[in-house]
Amino acid sequence: MAFNEGSIKQLVAVTFIFILLAFTFLIIRPIFFPIIIGLILAYVFAPVYAYLLKFVKNETLAASITSVFVVILIGLLTWFFVPILLSQIFNIYNVVVSFDGVGFFKKFMPFLFASDQISVNFAAAYSSFISSSTKSVFDLFTNYLINLPSLLLKFAVIALVFFYGLRDGEKLLEIVKNTLPFNKSLTNRFIQKSKEVTFSVVYGRIIIGILTGILTGISFYLAGVPNSTILTVIAIFAGVIPIIGTWIVWIPVVVTLFASGNNVAAFLLLIYNGLFVSFFDHITHPLFISKKSRLPTSLTLIGMIGGLLVFGVFGIILGPLIVGYITTLFEIYLEYNAKKT
Repeated sequence: MAFNEGSIKQLVAVTFIFILLAFTFLIIRPIFFPIIIGLILAYVFAPVYAYLLKFVKNETLAASITSVFVVILIGLLTWFFVPILLSQIFNIYNVVVSFDGVGFFKKFMPFLFASDQISVNFAAAYSSFISSSTKSVFDLFTNYLINLPSLLLKFAVIALVFFYGLRDGEKLLEIVKNTLPFNKSLTNRFIQKSKEVTFSVVYGRIIIGILTGILTGISFYLAGVPNSTILTVIAIFAGVIPIIGTWIVWIPVVVTLFASGNNVAAFLLLIYNGLFVSFFDHITHPLFISKKSRLPTSLTLIGMIGGLLVFGVFGIILGPLIVGYITTLFEIYLEYNAKKT
């Protein structure tokens, strides 16, 4: 097969483009999640930026004020809650280490310990589980401390992407529109549906879930429940995940309070979470999510589980968004084919 000058130039151009794309991938890969987090934060705080823009009339100034506000807010929350959270983690660790797990299981499930050998094996397995779990937690903290410079750089990336995402969000959207391989009508349809899905996932699922977890945590503080901060963090994660919800946290707390004889606090927690928090959760979802933009619960859950396994904790947000965008593409494709026939 003979190559003329034109085909050689085309081959060189394509090779050069692939090399550039490969280097771009290597550059973006370590900061991919910080970029995504920055863009999501920009989306969440876009209403604040738009409100400020009405008064200051300057995009850079409005984005700067919003960025400073968010940095101060995150800094204050970190400064106040992280020491409390660490203290409560060590408290739980001490409780778990001193807890007689073998005796507990022997008391409530004696049929599992038919012989002394089973008891010995169970005690060894329980001790090994506690040791490995403790080591994993301490290794996690150690890795964070060792990688502190890298984490600071990633936070800087988040801040930069957040600022420019606020200020140049519309320009970025135009670039996406011009990049998509659809005609103008399909592109506008995809962008609109993607906006609805993003709003559904970020506000309808993530933000509402976080607020529900915080409301549950407030009840723990008011009731004087030990280790309320870490329970609130768990409630926030549970509130974000479909089907599970904050009940998986507050019901064991209520049962524990009843078992310890603190009936008044247990009853008030039961009423507050069973009525008020549940009502808040069920009434806010329809307000934030219209029927046309609602991503089915099954797909949201699949996206969260898959995202968690592939991307880690940030996959809880990223997974449903990816599934939502893919679903949107299929919907538009089916609509387009239906119109052709």
